[in-house]
Amino acid sequence: MLRRFQFLSPVLLIAAVAAMAPAVQGDSDWHLTMFGGQMTDNVWEEAILPSETKLIDSDLIGVGAARDLTTWRGFDFGIEGQVVGHFGVQDHFEFNLPLYARYETPTGWRVFKSFTFGIGLSYATKVPQTEINRDGDSTQAMIYWMGEIEFHLPSDNYTLVFRLHHRSDGYGAFAENSGSNALVLGLRRGF
Repeated sequence: MLRRFQFLSPVLLIAAVAAMAPAVQGDSDWHLTMFGGQMTDNVWEEAILPSETKLIDSDLIGVGAARDLTTWRGFDFGIEGQVVGHFGVQDHFEFNLPLYARYETPTGWRVFKSFTFGIGLSYATKVPQTEINRDGDSTQAMIYWMGEIEFHLPSDNYTLVFRLHHRSDGYGAFAENSGSNALVLGLRRGF
């Protein structure tokens, strides 16, 4: 069992060091998100419906460092670099680099802080086994996209994020009818 988690040590080390970074009150251009989740055996449209979601024995843990680059018409646009470790059915690392658009809710909203969509590239150090099991084939490189809701927490230092973590074949650009989804929860702080 311990061997199953040994390869996650780089992800956990990055997350631990980042968690010690000083928090910034108010708006920040840099954000760190530490997250974990579980893979599903669904297409993305089903994965977000609780009555349709089929979780499988494959988990992930990761960290993402994001930088807001510009703001336009109420949206923050930026880039996030992610390091993700998979364990369970599959054991590999995944590196994602999405560009994102984040809508920050108006001041005074007490539950929702932001809504985000990001899209970019994904590279897995092995062909993901969950994608092979579900679709028969896959590739290491794919499109990555995420849909995310960020929630306020009582602490000003952290927010809670719920994210759909999706690897996509890009309508056949990378593989034929392949991809994967995970439901992810995480903590975010600005620095």
